[in-house]
Amino acid sequence: MTKKRISINIDRKSLIMGGILILLGISAPIFINVKNFKIYDFLYESLDKNHQGLLMLAAIRLVLLNGIRGLPHYLGTFIIAESTDVKIKGKSVPHIKGFIALIIIPFVYSAIHTVHNIKYDLGVPAFIVIFAIMYLEKMDYSKISFLKKAIIIILLLLGAQWLDVIPQLSPLRFGRGETSQDIKAIACIIDGIDILSISSSMFFFLFTFAAILVTKLVRDEHKILMSNEENERVERELHETRMKALEARNYIELKHLVHDLKTPLTSVQALVSVIRLMEENPKIQDYLLRIEESIDNLSEMISEILYEDKKNIISTEELFNYILSQISHLPFAFNVEYINNVKDYCVNVNKIRFSRAIINALDNSYNALNDIYDKIYIYIDCEDDEIHIEIKDNGIGIKEEVLEEVVKKGYSRRESTGLGLGFIEDIVNNHGGKMHLKSKYGVGTSLEIILPRVSLDE
Repeated sequence: MTKKRISINIDRKSLIMGGILILLGISAPIFINVKNFKIYDFLYESLDKNHQGLLMLAAIRLVLLNGIRGLPHYLGTFIIAESTDVKIKGKSVPHIKGFIALIIIPFVYSAIHTVHNIKYDLGVPAFIVIFAIMYLEKMDYSKISFLKKAIIIILLLLGAQWLDVIPQLSPLRFGRGETSQDIKAIACIIDGIDILSISSSMFFFLFTFAAILVTKLVRDEHKILMSNEENERVERELHETRMKALEARNYIELKHLVHDLKTPLTSVQALVSVIRLMEENPKIQDYLLRIEESIDNLSEMISEILYEDKKNIISTEELFNYILSQISHLPFAFNVEYINNVKDYCVNVNKIRFSRAIINALDNSYNALNDIYDKIYIYIDCEDDEIHIEIKDNGIGIKEEVLEEVVKKGYSRRESTGLGLGFIEDIVNNHGGKMHLKSKYGVGTSLEIILPRVSLDE
């Protein structure tokens, strides 16, 4: 859902899971209650025998009961908060997610009261857990697993429950539930106030300390993961810079080399022309003319290598006949199936560079094949005065999470320079075209290149 500069994205699976847990929390009193835990059995026995140990057992059972019953709806609330991503002007606002807990928990307590006629006390312990959820969402520990963050919630939930059975905290709105008040009342009768207070305080500090310790570990782990991610980003940028420098150096060296080839080629061309003029034998003249035409073609190819903006109008059939001849000696030549429905239609391309882009795409497809007998299909058609070139395979495909990354320079799924799709896209853009990559992991990949159609008289 998007409105102006505020966008809200919700993970549907997490939302459903959180909703199920909340419903489980609402229905929990049916299966988990004071009667099942026999809390009053221990209370009455402690009162009859004046036994402080039985009183503590009743207190422990009450804390476990409240913890187990509260866990589903607190975790459900936490999952729903985690599943919601609020962005303002493109930036995530994590602390807004935490306020979801302030809305959901009171609603759950009200629903339990309506359904079961049991009034859960929305007191300080409940707000301790709510603010813990708000804190975790505000800190946005996105790199940490949900389980580790859930452990913090569980520890705080169990720790906070002990505050409800400390008699001295009753004036501060702790332990207003009926069973909590009964435990404290019996503690007064059997002179168990001290042991109940000391033991409950000890358990509270134990669970709270454990929660703080886990929070610190989670925070440190998050910092390490963020630092590693930043280091990877810097390394990626350095790699891209090195690759660009390498490309530039190789291109300059190639230009010098090709330029050096042009000088003797021009001399050969001039000598062949002179010899043809001097030769009277028609057959030899014909051979010399063919040599001269080959030298012209070679010179044109060298010019296309030297000047990437140099383009010529050529039919799609002529272009792909040249490409297929270039790959005839390569391992994947046998795998290629070529279908051209617009053989006479023309495009304006740098034949050498565009051919290298197509061969690179075919090589990528070949390396993705599951079987050496699988096919790579080249489909060429025209739509709305645009030439559509599709290279399709039924190989291993690309995972959705890395689909956007594979076009970037420096990315490679193999031990290579990683120039593949980035190199192809640069050439397609240089020809005023567009490139679309579609892939499904385990099914295959389709690379579509769209070029403007031109006529021979342009």
